[in-house]
Amino acid sequence: FIYASSLHKSIVSMAKSAAIVLRPIAAAVLIATSLYYANELLTTAYTARLKAVQDYGYIIHEFDPYFNFRAAQYLYDNGWKSFVNWFDYMSWYPLGRPVGTTIYPGMQVTAVFLTKVWLPIWFGVKQWFGQLVGFGGSISSRAVTKSALGVSKALSGSGSTAMSTVANLMASFGMKWNEMSLNDVCCLVPAWFGALATLTTGLLALECSSNFGFNDGNRFGTFLDDIPIIGNLLQKIMTPIRNFVAHYACMDTKATKGSSLQTTSLLSMLATMFFMSVVPAHMMRSVAGGYDNESVAMTAMTLVFWLWTRSLRGGDPISDVTVTDGDHNVGIKIRQKQDRGFTVSSQTRSSFLYGVLAGLAYFNMVAAWGGYVFVINLVGAHAAVLILLGRHSSKLHAAYSGFYVVGTALAVQVPVVGWTPIRSLEQLGPLFVFFGIQFVEYCERVRTRDNLTRSQIWLLRVRIGGLVALVGAIVITALWPTGYFGPISSRVRGLFVPHTKTGNPLVDSVA
Repeated sequence: FIYASSLHKSIVSMAKSAAIVLRPIAAAVLIATSLYYANELLTTAYTARLKAVQDYGYIIHEFDPYFNFRAAQYLYDNGWKSFVNWFDYMSWYPLGRPVGTTIYPGMQVTAVFLTKVWLPIWFGVKQWFGQLVGFGGSISSRAVTKSALGVSKALSGSGSTAMSTVANLMASFGMKWNEMSLNDVCCLVPAWFGALATLTTGLLALECSSNFGFNDGNRFGTFLDDIPIIGNLLQKIMTPIRNFVAHYACMDTKATKGSSLQTTSLLSMLATMFFMSVVPAHMMRSVAGGYDNESVAMTAMTLVFWLWTRSLRGGDPISDVTVTDGDHNVGIKIRQKQDRGFTVSSQTRSSFLYGVLAGLAYFNMVAAWGGYVFVINLVGAHAAVLILLGRHSSKLHAAYSGFYVVGTALAVQVPVVGWTPIRSLEQLGPLFVFFGIQFVEYCERVRTRDNLTRSQIWLLRVRIGGLVALVGAIVITALWPTGYFGPISSRVRGLFVPHTKTGNPLVDSVA
């Protein structure tokens, strides 16, 4: 018996030692396999969209894409200032069209940037590095090779000092200047961004399905739990429901200190990338030659969603927070450990950074397509729901503040948009969420600093909330008669009020 017990302990010890050695190897194999198949899916997403140019050549097809190409050509030839003031007499004949203030220019700016800046640098560096290491230096057969020094002199003569310096630097390293025509770039932009949208959607699935060390979200409680009497009743009713949903959503497992990239999360990423790479609704808007707004906007949209979810990623707060089975609102305990009073933790700063990046991606979305209204409202609605569910944190406040301030400040710079984000009734919801989250954050900061009781925190909320509501009512009452707030668009009105439909399918459509 003693020998068997000793043998069992030896086997267990050897198994643990083997696990320590094999676990990193298995993780590396899993990640490498996932990267291989992700690359295969991206390649499939790209090549599947090239059939049009393979069959018919590098030509722009359909009416809107050809106008978009004309606009890109004008921007390429004349620059941004002339483009913004361009009045095109060949469109909307005989009236003409002020193009700079009636289109979303993000797609044209992207194509011109790729043609003039990114592709020459990328092709030059790739070709030079391939010659250095002996492999991997192939570039597009559609590229035209020029002397970087000659291009530098030509750019210097035309007044493009920055790109002249870049070309001169490339020449000093022995690199070539490889250009593609604007027509070829505009033909390939939908296929390139179709593959990028596949990648960003996969990253979104990975972010949402990975375990980042904190799975006690089902015990955060709700925003209403602190209300006397009502809060107690809600806890009795909602706790079983939350536990049931958490169990079947796999949210009730304990936090682990292992890898965040589980097999299921990687499989979720690959499955999402597969569906996004071949789904007809996306493919028909991102085929090569179909140079239209949606091809660029879908990438920007999914990038915003991924960066927004990334900004809310948790660390491992459970490790320094004591949680008991009777706790219904873990969020208060976490806030007392992190960002206590008016301090700022590293996690909050990280959330603000990703929120700012999401705001930059949102600016790209605004510049590319009118569907940006959906993006800002969805992010605002998500933030509001998190607050109502008691999931407010300083990370949420920092992420949404960075996203909204940066995104809106840049969005109003787009000529066709202007001050719409703070005047349109369709976009006032996210603005109210922004002010609301400042109010909630201030109250929570005071709560953790002064250790306020339930009654004290609600008294503070009523006082400050009443003052904010009064000021808001005065401002709205003063601005409403002036026509400051714009009406809801006919497309949105047509969804809910049938008699407002115009009868024109192009106007009534919400596609």
